[in-house]
Amino acid sequence: MKKCYAIPLVALLAATAAAHACRYTVRDVGFADLGNERYTFFCFVDGQVSTERAKQLGQAAGALLGDSNVRFEWVNLAEGNHPQAKRLAKQEPGVPAGLLLSPDGELAWPVTFPAAKPDNPEWSFLASVVSSPTRDELIKKMIPAYAVVLFVEGTDPAQSRRARVAVGDAIKAITPLLPQMPKPVDHPPEMVVLPPQRVAEESVLLWSLGLDVEPVPEPQAVVLMGRGRRVGQPLRGGLVTRTALQESLAVVGQDCECGLDRVWMQGERFPLSWGRTEKVAAFKELGFDPDNPQVKAEISRIITRGPNSRPGGVTQTASSNFDQLALGYSEELIEIETEPLVQAELPTLKEVTMEPKTDPKPESVEPESAVLGQARTIWWSLAVIAAVTLAGGGLLLLRRAGN
Repeated sequence: MKKCYAIPLVALLAATAAAHACRYTVRDVGFADLGNERYTFFCFVDGQVSTERAKQLGQAAGALLGDSNVRFEWVNLAEGNHPQAKRLAKQEPGVPAGLLLSPDGELAWPVTFPAAKPDNPEWSFLASVVSSPTRDELIKKMIPAYAVVLFVEGTDPAQSRRARVAVGDAIKAITPLLPQMPKPVDHPPEMVVLPPQRVAEESVLLWSLGLDVEPVPEPQAVVLMGRGRRVGQPLRGGLVTRTALQESLAVVGQDCECGLDRVWMQGERFPLSWGRTEKVAAFKELGFDPDNPQVKAEISRIITRGPNSRPGGVTQTASSNFDQLALGYSEELIEIETEPLVQAELPTLKEVTMEPKTDPKPESVEPESAVLGQARTIWWSLAVIAAVTLAGGGLLLLRRAGN
């Protein structure tokens, strides 16, 4: 005769392991700059560019690109040809020309020197690489918010209205789940709308995210998190649906130690400047410093050792993991052989549910060492396993004594 007994201690072990596993979520990882995803900005000059202008360009590059994810490279065509120069349009003699190269080196975007005569054209030229009105708005919202949906309106009003409703519905659907996630976020997702008439001034942003850089009839949408990182693929036209957006938004709150494909954590970042103001705000919001070398090393290991479909393969979707976001209670059924006559009843065990703990936000202390955090996780796991073993042995002794 067999009887099935629900063993709540198994759930206790699972809940404890979840509470003391990785202390980073996908959103946390999105704030880390591991230094291997930088754009390159080539500034081409010829022999007719004045020494004074060259000096001003160098000063502007140091001030604007020093805290950005863009590397500056000076190219003097008077000293010889350059491999990337062929990607430039016809260059006007004596006028600098720019070329922004994607981190993988596959895509390039020309940056034109201002034709008008602003007070400081050199500054405007380089500022356009890392700054724009929409990028500034995105950065301001991404630090406190769970995520941000960039919605680019199309020239077809009917399609744009339908897609905008889908974005709003996806945000409403994910917001009630935020308190149940491994690391709750108080600020729900937000939407930033880019109308067709402003598409031209945001060409660098749209190009870097894989969106159309000219007004098109179909609306476009993309989910962004952390330090300007894209989540999933950009959506266009009829693909801008509540289900697709909700799936990408769901990924942002998941524990980074889950079986989620790491490609979700490696979406492209748009060119941006991340100065002291942004760093301080991110530290206060996250409770740790994403620029700390120990934190970056730990996040790098997390990305490396997890399942990763890059450079090829099929990306794992988040729909299979969406129902697990609440981290609810679950039981394991274990079959135990019993004799026909049982005189002693098994003691009743109460089901225990442990909610995942979140790290408190430190005020002025550095984040704890990754090594200490891992050691603490191991000790907690060993302690729970020992408790489970002792409890199981006690149950067996009680049964034997009863028989």
